Amino acid sequence: MWVSSIKDSPWFVAIGGFRVKRVKDPKALVGAISVAVAPHLAQVVDAKKVAGREHLFMAAVNAAKSTETGMAVSKSITVEALLYASAQDQITKALRMLGVSPKSTTVALIVFAHSQEEVELAYSKAAKHLGEEDDVVLEIDDLKAVSLKEMYEVGNEELEAVGGPEALGRLVVERGALLSLSR
Repeated sequence: MWVSSIKDSPWFVAIGGFRVKRVKDPKALVGAISVAVAPHLAQVVDAKKVAGREHLFMAAVNAAKSTETGMAVSKSITVEALLYASAQDQITKALRMLGVSPKSTTVALIVFAHSQEEVELAYSKAAKHLGEEDDVVLEIDDLKAVSLKEMYEVGNEELEAVGGPEALGRLVVERGALLSLSR
C-alpha cells in the first residue's frame, strides 16, 4: 500500500496491487469493496492495464481537481479516476478498457478518504476481499508494455522521442492529463 495526500484537496489516496485467483463476478467484487470501504470510496481496475502507481495517482489527482472545479463528467470521484486512468470521457469505454473482468488475475485498488488514518483503514478492509497484495503487478514489464502501447495508442517513434521504453508510463499519464483539455 502506498498512501499520499492530494495537494490542495481534502483527499488522501491509498494505491496498491493484488494477485487474485479469479474474479468470478466483477460486479459483486466491486460491490463488496464499496461496502468494505464505506463511507469512503474505492475504485478497482485490472492491473494488467495500469502503467505504474504514478498512473493511478495522477488519475486520482486529476479526478479530485476536476470534481472540485466542476469540470467532472461524473458525480463520483472514483468514476472520474477511472476516466482519467483510461484517458476516456465515456464511462462505458473506460470500463471496457480498465474494468475488472472474469479474466483478471491482477487488480489495482485506489481508495479515497479524508485522512491518512481513514484511507489506510479503508484500504485494509478492501484488501481482505482481494488476493495477495503485490505492488509489482502495477509495474510495466515487456508484455504489459506491448499491451499499453496499443491501448493508449503510443507509437514507437513517440516513445523514442521522449526517452525510450522507460517513458511509456509518463506518456500514459499524459494521455489522461490531456483529457481535461477536451472538456
